[in-house]
Amino acid sequence: MGDQRRITKQHVVSQVLLGEFAVNGRLEVEDARRPGRWRLKSPAAVAYVKDYVRYDNTGAEATWQTVETRLRDALDELRTDEPPPRGSAAEAALLDCVALHWARSIPVRAVSERAWRCVRAQSMAAMAERPDVLARLHMQATGRPAGPGDLLEVNERLHQGPAQIQSGEHFSDRVRQFFDKARDRFVGLSLQVGWCTEDAEDLLLSDSPVVTPSRSRTGLNPEQGVALGDAYAVGMPLGPRLFVSLHDRPERAVIAPEQARRLNGWQRQVRRSQLFRRPVPAP
Repeated sequence: MGDQRRITKQHVVSQVLLGEFAVNGRLEVEDARRPGRWRLKSPAAVAYVKDYVRYDNTGAEATWQTVETRLRDALDELRTDEPPPRGSAAEAALLDCVALHWARSIPVRAVSERAWRCVRAQSMAAMAERPDVLARLHMQATGRPAGPGDLLEVNERLHQGPAQIQSGEHFSDRVRQFFDKARDRFVGLSLQVGWCTEDAEDLLLSDSPVVTPSRSRTGLNPEQGVALGDAYAVGMPLGPRLFVSLHDRPERAVIAPEQARRLNGWQRQVRRSQLFRRPVPAP
C-alpha cells in the first residue's frame, strides 16, 4: 500500500542515539562542506535524508520504531559498565540497533542505486547497437522518421525502469529486506562493549555510523567496497564514551586513547555529510 501520511524528514541515525551525544538537548555537528566549524543543533535537526524511503515511508518508519522504542532502555543498561547478558532483551535491542543503522544507511542506499544504474547503462548500451529497433519504436510512437537525437530519447524512455523502481516501491521493500538480512547475519553473536578510559578523547558519531572493516580492503562499508558478509567485524558508537561491536560472546573492552583516535578516524572516513560530537566545554 502506498503512503497515507508522508514523512519527509527520515532520520538515518536514531534520535535516541543522537540524544546520547547531546547536552541540554543540543549536540555539535560539523558539515563536510565546512570542516572545523562545529555548530549546536538539536537531534531532530540533523542526520536525516529527505524522502530516504519514498514509497510507504510510514510503513518503513513503523519498522524502525520497533527498534528505537527498545533502544533507550538498552542504552540505560549499559550505564552499569557491563555488557548485557547473552540472550537478554537489552542485547537483542542493541544488535537490532546495529542492524538498523546498517540497513537504512546512506551507503546501503547508494550501493542499491549504483546497481540499478549499472544494469540500466549496460542495457542502454546494448540497445544503442540496435538503431533499427529504436527507429521503428519512434515511428510507431510519432509517425515520423527518427533523427539521432530521437533515437537517444527513445532509448532513455525505454530504460526509465519498472513502475516499482520509479515509485520507490522496490527500494522500500529492499531496505526492509536489508534489515532482515543483517539481523539474520547477527544471529548467535553477542556484543563486545567498549568504554573509553578517562584519558581517551570523546568518540565521534557520523551520519553513516556502522563500520565493517575488512582484512583485505581499506573500505569500511558497502559503498567503500566491503559487504556485510566480507567484514571481520561490525560496530558503531553508542555514545561519546561507548562503542559496541559484534563478538562470539559478551565481552567488556577498554578503549584507550590510541583506539579512540582510530575509531574516530573511521567515523570521519564513513561520514557522508555530517559528523556529531558531545559539545566541547568553552575554555
